[in-house]
Amino acid sequence: MPKDPYRRFVPIYDLVIGPTNSIIKRIRLNFAPPIPGMKVLDVGCGTGADLKPYGEAGCEIYGIDLSPSMLQRARNKFGGSADLRLGDAAHMPFQDGFFDLVLSSYTLHEMPNNRRSSVINEMVRVVKNEGNLLLTDFHTGPIRFPNGWIGKAFITFLEILGGREHLVNGRNFLASGGLQGLIEPFRFNVDKKEIFGGGNIVLLLLSVASN
Repeated sequence: MPKDPYRRFVPIYDLVIGPTNSIIKRIRLNFAPPIPGMKVLDVGCGTGADLKPYGEAGCEIYGIDLSPSMLQRARNKFGGSADLRLGDAAHMPFQDGFFDLVLSSYTLHEMPNNRRSSVINEMVRVVKNEGNLLLTDFHTGPIRFPNGWIGKAFITFLEILGGREHLVNGRNFLASGGLQGLIEPFRFNVDKKEIFGGGNIVLLLLSVASN
């Protein structure tokens, strides 16, 4: 497996993925509107597309990603206005309770099963007590006909392009219950939830349950 399997997608990533995610981005911003000065972290930030509207609104924006090529595209996009780190989201170099909002979009499904809970634990560690996690990823369904089936075919095509390990991890993620299955052991309040893409995608706004 290449050291950076996403490097070949960098030149076309925003062009291909951006338009398909436009509706999702609007919902995400409605769920967690940007407030000037708030600290926002994107886990698996890629090219930084999800951070952009928060940065434009005057938020302090941060990102972490394992792909050097994706991260370089994000750095080119933001210049010095974003704090972007190359690193493992299971061991994030941020202090406890630092962020108002932690984002993660289509990142958890591509990880090996034994790392996902560690990453969620890290998100909980770095978010403020009154903060939120905003997670977007593939949903277990039911998949609605016909748009959902068409969307499922497109998603499968993209997952195949990501390589065998990516595809296997994604299938394991769905077989384990997707986002709902992943967060079940944690003490979260589900503040908002939206299922879209014909049943293929779910967006969750979470807060940590108080004692």
